[in-house]
Parts: sequence; C-alpha cells; structure tokens
Amino acid sequence: MANIITKEEHERNRRRRMRQMLGAGLFVLILIGAFNVFAFAVNGVASLFDDSDRKLEYEQRLQTLVMFDPLPFASLDQMDDSTARLIKESAIWSAMYSAQRAGGLDHYERDPDTEALMMPAVEVDAAVAALYGPDYKITHGSFEGVDMNYQYVEDKQAYLIPVTGQMGLYTPKVESLKKKDGKLYVTVGYIPTAAVTGDYSLTTPSDPTKYMDYVFEKKDKEYYLVALQTSELKPASTATTSVPASQEFNPVDMMAESGSGSDSQQATSEIADDTMQEAG
Repeated sequence: MANIITKEEHERNRRRRMRQMLGAGLFVLILIGAFNVFAFAVNGVASLFDDSDRKLEYEQRLQTLVMFDPLPFASLDQMDDSTARLIKESAIWSAMYSAQRAGGLDHYERDPDTEALMMPAVEVDAAVAALYGPDYKITHGSFEGVDMNYQYVEDKQAYLIPVTGQMGLYTPKVESLKKKDGKLYVTVGYIPTAAVTGDYSLTTPSDPTKYMDYVFEKKDKEYYLVALQTSELKPASTATTSVPASQEFNPVDMMAESGSGSDSQQATSEIADDTMQEAG
C-alpha cells in the first residue's frame, strides 16, 4: 500500500527543505564574510608594515640636500659656514624642482643679458621652511656654491640661476624610518649618480656607497630636519664607483627624470655621447 503523505506532512517537509536551503545559504555567506574579514585583516596588518610611501616622501624631501652631500651637524645652529651655504644652495634647487613640478619654469622672469632664471627669494624661503620648519631662516645674498656662483639681485629679491649644468654627487634611497626618544631617524643610502669612467664606459651604481641618518623632530604635526649624523649602517660592499668632477648635469632634469626608467637611460646615453664627442 502506497504511503499517503498528508497535506500537513507535505507542508512540514517543504518548510524543512526551505530551512535547509536557507541554512546552506547562510553558511556560504558566513564563509564569504569570514574570508573577507580575514583578507581585510591581513591587508591591514601588511599596510602597518609597508612604509614605501613614507620612504618615497622623505626621498623627495631630501633629494637636493643629499645631492650636495652635506657634512654632519648636531643641530641647525651648530653647522659651519660651508654647510650653511650648502643648505641655501640645496634650497634654491629644491625651489626650482618644485616650480618645475607645479607647471614649469617658462613663466619665471629672466635676466635680459644672461638669460639666467630669476628664482624669487620667497620661494627659496618656502623650500627652507618645508624641510627645516618655519622657525629656521636663511640670510639672502650672493654666495659661492659648490660648482657655481649665485648672484642675488636686491631690487628683484631673487637669485640668478645660470643656464649651465650643476654637479650632483648622490641620489637618496631611504632604508629605514625609526622613532626614538621623540625623534624620527631617517637612514638614507647615498647612491652615486651615473658616471663615465676613464675609458668612457658608462657605469650606473645601484647600491649605496654610504649611509647617513637624518634626524627629524615633530613640530605642529609635521617632522622637520634638525640634525645629520653618520649612520651605523655600513655598505655591504666596500667597492665604490667614482664620480668624475667633470660630470655635469642639470639637477632639475635629473630629479624630473628619476621616476622614468626610459627617460633616465636616454639622459645617461646623452652624457656618454657628449663625452665621446669632447674626447674626439
């Protein structure tokens, strides 16, 4: 005799299947939610240890200063005169770089006799304040830089920047950011700029040849440079690549091209071509 399912049993079975389906669906959703939470937690933890963006920020802030290889100083008011001049020179080029990134240099006034660009002192002051803080001031005036003289035009309140190349020794690579005793220690590797050797072969070092610790203190929610120290971190290899004193390039172009591998290779190729022509 065939089993006869009553209407009530049929309804109970239907509700049971619905609960089973609902339970299976909720289980899948719970699994998906758990996976998403786990992935979010993993990404969150990873982001806590990934300071690539901060390293890049400090590489950009220290670009022109590292370029001139300043001597260590215990505080801003204890640096010698030559280092103080270098601070001013690096600030001028930092202002140049910022101006180029903001829209170029075409709108700047030029000296009618030499075509030298006039960099306003107020923009140099802004570059100084951005790195050393608003309380640190420089005295404006003509001075002798690393490889060129800078003429200050009083009535224009601006520096004349000659239309020539400038020698840069290093580019920065931030190795670590560490906080200690309320200060931020930024360990910077010094990578020599591309150089042409005596046999006119091009060498482009990729590893730092020395390290320095740039010490920052926090003021008004921003960290500003207060000291420069020799780092305890040492290069893995003692081999260094010499940079000839005759190597010249425009640091503004160098910094603008640092983000593009193809442009950088083209610039280095042009340096080699120019050197070969001079040798011929």
